[in-house]
Amino acid sequence: MKRSLALTSLLLSVGLITTSAQSAEDVAADCVTGLNEIGMISVNGIAGTVQDVEKVIALKADEHGASYYRIVKMQENQLPEGWRVQAIIYA
Repeated sequence: MKRSLALTSLLLSVGLITTSAQSAEDVAADCVTGLNEIGMISVNGIAGTVQDVEKVIALKADEHGASYYRIVKMQENQLPEGWRVQAIIYA
């Protein structure tokens, strides 16, 4: 028992076990059956790569209490506008 507790403490201290909440995950259109749609989010003016856009959408979905999101529209505009994105969020 003491050995197990010591090992858990060690793993937590080096970051191998996390206790933070999981962020919203991207979900494919064919996997949304059974998920509860809770709304749509739109974000404009995102600079960067597609991966940067996905990070912003995941953070916005988290802010709305969503567990999943599905990007339904992604458009890259010329600077200074950046990316325009719409996503459906699910609980």
